Amino acid sequence: MRFAVLIAALSSTFFVASPYALATARPDSEQQLTTVKLNELAMKTVENHFLPDGKRKSLIRLIEEFSQGKVAGKPRGVFVTLSKEGKTRACWGSISPEYADLIASTVYTTEAALNKEYRFAQVKRSEIDQLKAQVTVVKSVDPIDSIRELNPLRHGLFVRQGGRAAVLLPGECVDAHYQLVQCKLKAGIPVKSRCQMYRITADVFHK
Repeated sequence: MRFAVLIAALSSTFFVASPYALATARPDSEQQLTTVKLNELAMKTVENHFLPDGKRKSLIRLIEEFSQGKVAGKPRGVFVTLSKEGKTRACWGSISPEYADLIASTVYTTEAALNKEYRFAQVKRSEIDQLKAQVTVVKSVDPIDSIRELNPLRHGLFVRQGGRAAVLLPGECVDAHYQLVQCKLKAGIPVKSRCQMYRITADVFHK
């Protein structure tokens, strides 16, 4: 099942995952990213975004430089969260693959977080030194029947009902019931109504 980018804004996260939750995440070895830190690529993309005309590189050029002619991992859904002093400044992403590999996904999704985020004031050049980037790489999205199948420190949650949908990423909650309630509220789904639930398994790249 493929979930379209039209839910990207709904599926971007409001909060940064807890330090404990991030510490438990480990990149999947199949991604072959031992020399590539996606969170660092996200920050380099932010820095490039704010360079003056004439010095700013195109996103295609950035991807070519970061990739060095190699494909980094299978296509995956990716979320980029930019935070400042522990609070989210921008976040964007999709649970379904949108680009050829993880480097391209990170670069394009970071740029989207800077340009398309509408819940917060746009990130300013003066904030660069205070920003931290987190890149969440979606490994699987599996339908579940009960929140008993969730460990919020390890799993994200995607809910939908009709045209309403939302995502909470791994580590945003420590209690499965609270995770479900918050995800429903984020999607605009009545808390007591039934909805489709999907467990998200992901790798998290952070500093």
